[in-house]
Amino acid sequence: MTTTETQKPYRPYSAYLKEKLGYKTYKLTLDAGFTCPNRDGTKAYGGCTFCDQTGSSSRAQDRRDSITEQLLKNMEKQRKRFKADKFIAYFQSFTNTYDSVCRLKALYDEACAAHEDIIGLAISTRPDCVDEEKIALIASYKERMQYVSVEYGLQTIHNRTLDLLNRAETFEDFLTAYELTRQYELDHCIHVILDLPGESWEDQMQTADKLAELRVNGVKIHLLCAMEKTPLAAQYLRGEWNPLDQEAYVSLICDFIERLHPECVIHRVAGNGHHQHVVAPLWLQRKLELMNEIDAEFARRGTRQGAKCRVLR
Repeated sequence: MTTTETQKPYRPYSAYLKEKLGYKTYKLTLDAGFTCPNRDGTKAYGGCTFCDQTGSSSRAQDRRDSITEQLLKNMEKQRKRFKADKFIAYFQSFTNTYDSVCRLKALYDEACAAHEDIIGLAISTRPDCVDEEKIALIASYKERMQYVSVEYGLQTIHNRTLDLLNRAETFEDFLTAYELTRQYELDHCIHVILDLPGESWEDQMQTADKLAELRVNGVKIHLLCAMEKTPLAAQYLRGEWNPLDQEAYVSLICDFIERLHPECVIHRVAGNGHHQHVVAPLWLQRKLELMNEIDAEFARRGTRQGAKCRVLR
């Protein structure tokens, strides 16, 4: 763990991985050609209002390539850029448990066998697209990989907001998936989005409080942003939605992190889409500046992660 990481006012994912695995480890994102049940008509059409046509992909891969090809190409780039020692195969785009167990196993097996320096497997999905058979499959990789994790797109605990987002799932779906995940002792990360339409400060703090109460392992925090060719971008261009400014977001995310449990791992504080395709807010692309401002705000307050966690009271 570096000096910078130990001085962070929250528990960063990079430090957690270094402590857990003993290596500088980097995620390699994958696009396995999945879709989502709120895109293909199973539950709804069009997908979430904020999600673009790549399914929140990092655009670091080409879905025409095999899983092995995607990993090997990305590995060399990230090894040079970040000086990473080991890697996690990260199924990121769309819903990565939305298929038969047989096909999922073939994809996950290929990823795990692609290179000896791939020591972890991470699966991003929707809570309503897992069941015990799929969770058991993911958990089975703990026998051969040093790190296995599942990531759930919760976004918020408020069902009325999920309806507005065309999410076509509920907080109760998440609780069911979360209980299964805990039963199989799987590492996990919960994605949340701040500044969702119609949500007050109190609504967002309720989400933080619930995550603390559930003692989730990790949280990835995003700010609602408009990507090209999304319903949210259209709303922005019509003047029907405006994003937070940077100062307001810094204050809001610090409030949110103060309510989380101090042992929760913070996977990201500046989640955003690919810089070439963000419509608004454009300041979200200045990641280092934003992270420094968050640190500075915590220093100004004299607080840190968990300072207002209600579970500890």
